[in-house]
Amino acid sequence: MSKYLKGWLMPVLSALFIALIAQGGWWMWSPFAFAITAFLAADALLPRDTSEPPRYQNAFLLNLPLYTILPLLTALNFLVLWLFGSGDIGGVGAWLQANTGVDLFAARAATNHWGMWVGCVISVGLLNAVGGTVTGHELTHRTGRPFDLMMGRAMLAFTCDTSFAIEHVYGHHVRVATTEDPATARRGESFYTFTLRSTFISYVHAFQIEKARLNKLGKSIWNPMASPFMRGNLENLFLFVAAYAMAGWAGLGLWAALAFVGKQYLEITNYFEHYGLVRVPGQPVMPRHSWNSNHWGSTNVLYSLARHSHHHAEGEAPYWTLHAYPNAPMLPAGYLSMLLIALVPPLFKKMMVPALNHWDTQHASPAERRLAKAASMDSGMQGLDIINAKVA
Repeated sequence: MSKYLKGWLMPVLSALFIALIAQGGWWMWSPFAFAITAFLAADALLPRDTSEPPRYQNAFLLNLPLYTILPLLTALNFLVLWLFGSGDIGGVGAWLQANTGVDLFAARAATNHWGMWVGCVISVGLLNAVGGTVTGHELTHRTGRPFDLMMGRAMLAFTCDTSFAIEHVYGHHVRVATTEDPATARRGESFYTFTLRSTFISYVHAFQIEKARLNKLGKSIWNPMASPFMRGNLENLFLFVAAYAMAGWAGLGLWAALAFVGKQYLEITNYFEHYGLVRVPGQPVMPRHSWNSNHWGSTNVLYSLARHSHHHAEGEAPYWTLHAYPNAPMLPAGYLSMLLIALVPPLFKKMMVPALNHWDTQHASPAERRLAKAASMDSGMQGLDIINAKVA
């Protein structure tokens, strides 16, 4: 039975973080501080998780923790907007005080410095991304399961990114590691340039993909009854309206900040998952076209997202079936470490040069080496060996 417990790491941590946020004040920083400390320690000190997935008989017990994330995120974001507002929406504060001893009124009064709200945005943005986007990513790959798709898109709305469910599955997974894919970072590109390109072009691609699909069916993309793209936009809008209803224009501004920061966490992850990798358009997507990570924390808390090489080789494979692929291209650090490093472009590029050199010589096909050489020459990055190498 213990093999079913791994999926509960994220829900348990989410519940813990909700309890910390409910304290208000400088506790708003605690989820981010805890995540930084725990993840970095786990990835640095624990052995790599190269274990093969065991045999499971009960898929429901593995799916259940995924489904708990939506109510947890709803509670978390309701709590934050309640604390930011001035009333007692639904009498929640009074009920909790009378029945549980949790004093949200005291927590609201204690959150009286702008720096506390900065911590809230950074912490809750991270939770919306780690909980909503990672879990939503898992569920929206299940294109044959309407309930899972519905749950996944609802979770993606917490980062205002429901179009991800379309572009990621039908665009990114098809075009990955080519210049046609906005979610594949190019050699020499900084995160700050990448996130602009990825955010806007990915949204346009999602619109184009959905419009082409519905045109074949004689339906309009503007009809939310027919268009998941438009329904997703309405879900995004609904949360902005809810934030305004709870805390006015200031609450709407807070929600915009939460959604923006959560989206940036996703884009940083996109940035390093395929950084600098190349593929001949039309050739099959292989494990070598993704950076993999078997760091313990990144693998076990993030529903095996870090086993990215297998994920791209078999996009609809459930998280509990993904293999470690220890011979795949490896990131130099775990996911949270890479997230922080990516914010410092010179440091990130310095760390990725040896990884790219290894990929060029040990993983790339002859045709990919030619593409890699051209990409390296355009990048302006120092230390890429293939620039001066003869390519067959």
